[in-house]
Amino acid sequence: MKCPNCFAELPSPTAYCLYCGNKNTIGCGLFAEESRIYLFFIGKHTEETLSFKLYEEEESIRNTFEIIAERIHERRADEVYISGINNDLIERVSEMLKKVALSPISVYITNPFQSADEFFKHLVDHLRTVKELKKVDIKPEDKIHGAHSTIIGGREGLKFIHKIASSEYVKKIVPGVIEAKGSAVGGGVRFKLTRCDDRGNIRGLLIDGATVQEIHIVTTARNKEEGEVILKILRGLLEEA
Repeated sequence: MKCPNCFAELPSPTAYCLYCGNKNTIGCGLFAEESRIYLFFIGKHTEETLSFKLYEEEESIRNTFEIIAERIHERRADEVYISGINNDLIERVSEMLKKVALSPISVYITNPFQSADEFFKHLVDHLRTVKELKKVDIKPEDKIHGAHSTIIGGREGLKFIHKIASSEYVKKIVPGVIEAKGSAVGGGVRFKLTRCDDRGNIRGLLIDGATVQEIHIVTTARNKEEGEVILKILRGLLEEA
């Protein structure tokens, strides 16, 4: 296999080229079963699948994840989507990968899937669509606009807004009016992304006790399909907040 940029020999079709610095992986995913984990690399022109058996010993599990971390680093993949057959496995895999990662990575938690093949198909479709999305290079603080400059929730509310604003798929954030509901809802300050419209823009709700503020998020999406993809990405960002 040769690098499509400089034609140097590559050890695998999704490998990072050490000669010209060309990344041949656009993203990767992990899928966890009880005794096996699958590592998928989605390349610009092809896909690659690696499989690892999981043993019960803690040291063996850690060694396996260290190898997985090496494979991810070798390809310079900086985005990892994690799924599995249940939420407990997904959480365990996510925490283990974060502990052993050899370089900064963004970890996105997805819903459980019934099989690795099902997850793989969704992952390929998602990453191919993301590759086509437009991006913007705007400072997060410069994306917040609108007549309502107040953002509820104090420091926590601002943390959520700036997390969303850090996405390169978000062009503008417009805080809406602040409403007081009849009774307070527990759980502290929360931010929910509810839906996207036909133009691909997203509606969010910032909640602080009995106070609710609608947040309008203008994205780079050209249609609802791309907006749904960006909605998933932003929900992943909030998982890290």
